[in-house]
Amino acid sequence: MIEELSQYYTECEMEVVSVENVSLPAKKEGMHSILVLPSDNLAEMLEEASDEAGSLSAYVHQQLAEVHELSVEDVLRKIVASQLEYTDIPSEHRNLEGKDFEGIYRAYSLLWEESEHLHEQLCEGEHEPFVLDASWVQDHLEDGDELIVLNVPLQAGYEAPLWVPMGGFNECPLPVYQSVMMRHFQDNYAITILAVTDDAWMVQAGRRPATQAEALLLAKEHFIFCQYVLERYPTLGHYADYLMKHDTWYFWWD
Repeated sequence: MIEELSQYYTECEMEVVSVENVSLPAKKEGMHSILVLPSDNLAEMLEEASDEAGSLSAYVHQQLAEVHELSVEDVLRKIVASQLEYTDIPSEHRNLEGKDFEGIYRAYSLLWEESEHLHEQLCEGEHEPFVLDASWVQDHLEDGDELIVLNVPLQAGYEAPLWVPMGGFNECPLPVYQSVMMRHFQDNYAITILAVTDDAWMVQAGRRPATQAEALLLAKEHFIFCQYVLERYPTLGHYADYLMKHDTWYFWWD
C-alpha cells in the first residue's frame, strides 16, 4: 500500500520511513513535515482526485483557485448549511446568506439546542493534550509499519488538505474547505501540520488564544469545522480552556 500512495507524490518532497525510525513529531527547517498514514480509504481518495484532474499536482492547482476565492465565513456557511439542509429547522433559520460568524454560529447551535456542549463559561480542568507518539502512529496504521513524511513549505501548509484529499464524507468537510480553514489557522495561530489519516488531522499551534473571548471564538470555529472536537470535553467552555493551555489540536470525523 505504501508504494501505491508514494506514486502520487513524485512531484513533492517526501520519504517513506518506518515507525521506529521516524522522529516524532517529524521536523525539517522551514517545512511542515506531515506524517501521512496509509490506508485503503486514503488510496481511494488520492486516486479519485488524481483521475479527476489528470494528476494530483493538477488537482491541487485547480482546487487552490477556489481556496483563494473563499473566506472563512464562506466555508462555515457552507458547512452549517449542509448540516441544516435535511432537518426540520424552519427555512428562515437555514438561510445563511450574508450572515456573519455570530449569525452562522446561532444557526449551527439550533442543531444542539438541548446539549450542554453549548455552555460557554470557561471551566478550568486538567485536560490531557493530544500527543503524537509511536503508539498513536501504530494504532492508526492500517497495516505494515511504514508511512510517508510529506514536506510542505511553511507558507503553503494550508495546501496540505489538497495534497492529502481526505474528506467530503459524513460531516467531514471537502478538502477545499479544509484548506481554507487551515489557511485561517495558519494566519492567526501559526499552526504546524503534524499528521493526517483518512479521517483526522493533528496540528500544533504556534500561538495560543490570548484571552478568554478569543479562546471561546476559536472553540466555536473548531466546533463548526469538526463537531467531534467536543467528544472529550463536556462544554465549549472546557474546550476553550484546553485551547488556552495546550498547543496540539486534533480534528477527527466519524
